[in-house]
Amino acid sequence: MQEDLQAKSLEPIEDCPRSDMMFGWIEPKQDKNSSKCLVYILAIMVIQGSILLVLANIFLRARTPDFEIDSVKVRNLKYGNSSAPSFNFTLLTQVTVENTNFGEFRFDKSTGTVWYGSEVVGLMKIPKGIAQARATEKMKVSINVSSLWLSDAKNLRKNMSYGLLEFKSYVKLSGRVNILNIVRRRRTPEMNCFMKLNLRGKTIQGLKCD
Repeated sequence: MQEDLQAKSLEPIEDCPRSDMMFGWIEPKQDKNSSKCLVYILAIMVIQGSILLVLANIFLRARTPDFEIDSVKVRNLKYGNSSAPSFNFTLLTQVTVENTNFGEFRFDKSTGTVWYGSEVVGLMKIPKGIAQARATEKMKVSINVSSLWLSDAKNLRKNMSYGLLEFKSYVKLSGRVNILNIVRRRRTPEMNCFMKLNLRGKTIQGLKCD
């Protein structure tokens, strides 16, 4: 008996299994969590990138401002249709530059034209100015219009007998949009306006700008 006990006491003790062997199931769980974290990070980066692109398209996009005649009045109208048809008057206009950008629009002075038929009968001088971000710049512009500019007035008598004369105006602005000193783009808004002069009422009617 004593020899058996001594033999048993001398038997080597089995090594304890290592922790990574006992809990080997933890490693796959850690890898799975890491993969999930990576997916979440990538998803967040994609969402943030999409948001930045949308914001950049909204705030940093240089749009062409709207440019038109907002209102017009007739002053000092003189006309005749007896011996030689003629007209002479002044248009008092309010011109607007509507800037929808998130940055200012600086434009240079320019000269537009007023047309009767296919001939110029007046000049429209636009001074240089600034339309602030998300704002509308309004300017008073006076235009002298006269039939003396016409080289051929053969149709003028007939049109004057109806009491209405049709005119159109064209102006092109040249300027630069500056958004946060990051985006600088040249933009050239154009204005085409059509109107009818009521000779008897001395008023402009049917004003329309494209």
